[in-house]
Amino acid sequence: MEPSTFIATENGIEDIQYLMHLEAIKRFTDDNKNVQGNVEEQARNWQDAKCEYQSHYSRLVRISKCCLLANAAATQKSVATDQVARMANDVRTLASKISSDKQATILNQNAMEQSTINLKTGHRARSLLSKQQRNCADNQETLKSVHESVELVENRLEATTVLALDNLIRELPPRESSKNVDSS
Repeated sequence: MEPSTFIATENGIEDIQYLMHLEAIKRFTDDNKNVQGNVEEQARNWQDAKCEYQSHYSRLVRISKCCLLANAAATQKSVATDQVARMANDVRTLASKISSDKQATILNQNAMEQSTINLKTGHRARSLLSKQQRNCADNQETLKSVHESVELVENRLEATTVLALDNLIRELPPRESSKNVDSS
């Protein structure tokens, strides 16, 4: 009788090993599905963020274009014909100086100061644009911090839920099946 008992036990061990193998395969496929689902969800989130970024970017471009066009229209009204001819002459002079291989040895201090004054007073659009860029950067930082806060809250909520489930499992009474195994 002992040999048959040994064979039954050996088959039982093989069955247990086979069941454990099947359970491992099931867990692997479930984990694989979970990972695939997470990847797809992250891809959707990335696509949504990309679309949101593109819409914000296109809005910023439209606003910038409108500001530049408004400033160009405003300057177009205030520029006289003789100023245009003088500016064209200055541009030609500067272009000829730049295109030559000779470097200027002496900088005209008055011309430098006048150019600085012109840049500060005549190019208000740059200051407006830089202000808008700062505002946009501030808004992006705020949005980023909000996203980080939401992610932190989600992570803490998940950790707290897992901890609560662990506490509930610890509080469960022991299984009766373990008492039956010990007595047999």
